[in-house]
Amino acid sequence: MFVLHSHIPYCRKAGMWPFGEEWLYEAMLESYIPLLDLLRAVSGEASRASATLTIGITPILLDQLDDDYMRDGFLRWAEARLARAENDRGRFRLAGDHARERQAAAYCERYGRAIGAFRTDYGRDIAGAFGELQARGVVEIITSAATHAYLPLLKEDTSIRAELAAGCEGYVRRFGRAPRGIWLPECAYGPGLEEYLQALGLEYFFVDRHAVEGGEPIGVASGWRRPRGEGGADFGADFGAGGGTGGGSEAWGQGRGPGSDGAGSGRTTFRAYLVGRSKVACFGRNERVTTQVWSSWLGYPGDGLYREFHKKDDVSGLQYWRVTSRDTDLGTKELYDAGAASARLKEHAAHFVGLVHELVADWRERTGEHGVIVAPYDTELFGHWWYEGVDWLGEVLRGLSRSTEVAARSAGQVLDDHPPKAAIEVPESSWGRGGKHEVWLNDGTAWMWEMIHAAEARVKRLAALCPGPGGAPSAELLESVKVQALREFLLLISSDWPFLVTERQATEYGAKRFREHAGRFDRLMDYAEKLLGGGLDAKACEEASRYVADVREIDDPFPWLGFSVLSARSSSCGG
Repeated sequence: MFVLHSHIPYCRKAGMWPFGEEWLYEAMLESYIPLLDLLRAVSGEASRASATLTIGITPILLDQLDDDYMRDGFLRWAEARLARAENDRGRFRLAGDHARERQAAAYCERYGRAIGAFRTDYGRDIAGAFGELQARGVVEIITSAATHAYLPLLKEDTSIRAELAAGCEGYVRRFGRAPRGIWLPECAYGPGLEEYLQALGLEYFFVDRHAVEGGEPIGVASGWRRPRGEGGADFGADFGAGGGTGGGSEAWGQGRGPGSDGAGSGRTTFRAYLVGRSKVACFGRNERVTTQVWSSWLGYPGDGLYREFHKKDDVSGLQYWRVTSRDTDLGTKELYDAGAASARLKEHAAHFVGLVHELVADWRERTGEHGVIVAPYDTELFGHWWYEGVDWLGEVLRGLSRSTEVAARSAGQVLDDHPPKAAIEVPESSWGRGGKHEVWLNDGTAWMWEMIHAAEARVKRLAALCPGPGGAPSAELLESVKVQALREFLLLISSDWPFLVTERQATEYGAKRFREHAGRFDRLMDYAEKLLGGGLDAKACEEASRYVADVREIDDPFPWLGFSVLSARSSSCGG
C-alpha cells in the first residue's frame, strides 16, 4: 500500500525565495505534474491491471492548487526556470561542456513538457486531474486536518472539530464525494481522536510502526527536514550531501531480513486494527520498506549515481552534479550522468519489488494470512528531492503489476477485502523524532503553544456567544470578521511553524509567519467581541470592514468557510 502524503504550508503572498510561494511551485513542477503523467501512463497500459495508490492532499494544499493567483504565479515561475535552463544550454555549449549541456537540454525538455501538460492536459487544474484519476479507480484520495494542525497538542474540542470538519468539507466540495480515510498531520495520534473521525464518517488513518508494535521509533520518518550544505533555503528529505548509501549498491543490497512482526506486543503492521471501541481502523507503517527509501544510510535516493540536490549552479541555480559519495563535500561532487542514474533506479526498483515479495512470503509462511505492507512517503520526495523518484515509482508499480503474489492496493480496497478482526488501544505518538511530540513542543516552541492555547480558549468563548436583540451594529460585518478570525486561527495552529522553528530550516520565517497570523487573529477577535457587545460606532465599523478586506487579500483559504465548523459535532463528511 503506497501512501503518498502531499502537503505544502500556506505560502500564498508570504514571500518567494528562499521561503514562500516557491515551495509550492517547485512541488508542482517537479513532483505533482510528473506524478500525474506517470499515473496516467501506467493506468493506460493495456497489458496490465491499473495499480491503485492512496494519495493524501492536505486541505490547505488543495486550496492553494485551486487558487488562480497561485496558478498564475506557477506559470510565471516555471517559465522563468525554463528560460534559465535554456540559457544554461547555450552557455555550456559555448564552453564545450557537453555533459552539462545534455543535462540542461533534459531540463528544458522536462520543464517544457510539464508547463504544457499543466496548461493543456490538466487545464491548470492539478487537483481536478487527481480527482479524475480517483474516478477511474487509479488512486484513492484521502483528506487531512484543514491546515495540518498538530492535533494531540490542541486543548479544545472545538479546535479539533474545526480542523477535521473543515478538512472534510473542503474535500467534499472539491471531489463531490466523502473521503474514506485521513492522514493525521505528522502521523500524530492522541487517544480519543478516533471518536472525532468516526463522527465524521471517516474509516481509517495511519500511525507510525511503534504505535502498533511497541518499542522504540526508528527515527524521523517525515521528509520535512533541514537540508544540508546551502544554508537551509529549502526543506525536505535529508539526502544528498553528507547522506545516502555512497557510490554503489552495497548498502541497499545488504538490507536486513523481513523485520519485526510485533513479537513483543503480539501486534503487527501487516494487519489493520480497529481502534479502541470505534469502527475506525488504523494502519501502521512498515519499518523495512520505509527505511529502504527514507534512511540516509540505506535509502535509495542517497546513491552516488543519483542527482545531488544541494549543489547548484552559481548562475542558474540548477543542479548538474551527482551525490558521488557520503564523504564527498559539495565542492568536489562529480558531474551527473542521466544514463547511469536511469540504470541504477531500475536496479533499485527491482530490489524494492523483491523486498516486498520477501516480506509477503515470509508473513504468509509464518501465519497463513494475507499481509499488508504500508509504505508511506511525502509525495514531494519523488521528483523534487529525489530527482529520479517518479521514474523509480513507475518501475516499481510496473514490477508489482507483473506479480501473481503482490498487488498495489489502496487503503479502502484493503479494508473492503480484509476487514480488521481485532481492536487495539493506540498510544499517543507521531512519526517525528522520539516518536512523540518533541519536534513540535520543546523549549524553543513552548511560547507558540501558550499563544495557541490562549487563542483556542478565545475562539471557544466566541463560538458560544450569540448577538443579543440590540447586538452588533452589523450582523453581516460581524459574520465576516468572525470567519476571517477563524481563518487566521486555523493558519496560526498549523504544525508547520513550530516545525520550522525546531528544525532550524527557516526559524525566523516560521516565527514571523506565526506572529503575523497571531496578530491578525487578535485584532479580528477584538473587533468581533466589541461588535457582539455593541461597542463599535459607525467609524470603527468602517475601520473593521477595511481591515477584514485587507487581511483577506493576503489570507484567503477556504472561501466557503463558516463559523459553524466549530460546532460540527456529529455531521458526517458528506453532510
